[in-house]
Amino acid sequence: HGEYPMTNAIPVIFALLFTAAPAPAAEVMDECRKCHQEEKFSVQNTKLYEYFQDWKGSSHDLAGLSCSSCHGGDPSKASMEEAHKGILPRSHPESPFNYRNIPKTCGGCHSDILERFQKSRHFEQISSSGRGPSCITCHGSLDTKVYATTIVEKACTHCHNKKTGNHPEVVQKAREILGRLNHANGYRKGLKFYYKSIKKPEAMIPVDKAYEDIVRFWHEFDFKKLGPRTQELLSELKALYTAAHKNDQETK
Repeated sequence: HGEYPMTNAIPVIFALLFTAAPAPAAEVMDECRKCHQEEKFSVQNTKLYEYFQDWKGSSHDLAGLSCSSCHGGDPSKASMEEAHKGILPRSHPESPFNYRNIPKTCGGCHSDILERFQKSRHFEQISSSGRGPSCITCHGSLDTKVYATTIVEKACTHCHNKKTGNHPEVVQKAREILGRLNHANGYRKGLKFYYKSIKKPEAMIPVDKAYEDIVRFWHEFDFKKLGPRTQELLSELKALYTAAHKNDQETK
């Protein structure tokens, strides 16, 4: 299929260097984390405490992103005044968390997603009015959640419902498309296990590319095009999985 061909990629071979490992660098204390994890905030500032709990162990935490990565400030300073220096309030038009700036802030890491989202009517609405769905509407801001049908359905329904008359049919379309995407991801996980078992992990490269292309395209919210593409993806991955399962049974 032209939009995401299932081509084999050349695996990269890494050489093992038998040299002594360098001594680990001293860990730099993150004063943001040290302060905001204190239990006193559970009483003094419940919202701030819950923010920290959401971030701890999240995909952002595991990726090495701390408070200063998005908010700014100086994580090497212990005093609140010095640590918070330069942090702008959310109401400030240049704050990375001013609602208009949320896509740009997230796009600092997720540039491929931002590129797609900028083509959507949602982005156009945020840019013009400062209102409308953004990254955090579906994904949350700290403990990011993705591809849960119930989360997306709730987010869509906020604007797209019978009361507003703003294309209420969009909710059902989103549910169906996301359901197919999640179904396709199930086959993808099965294929990953299979290819690993036969020592051909490189066979996953075109599979992952096909899936990830659709995930990026989702963020344009062009359901007229996205619907057929998810149907095609699901059919292709189902066929690959069925063939892999058949081959696995025959070799046993």
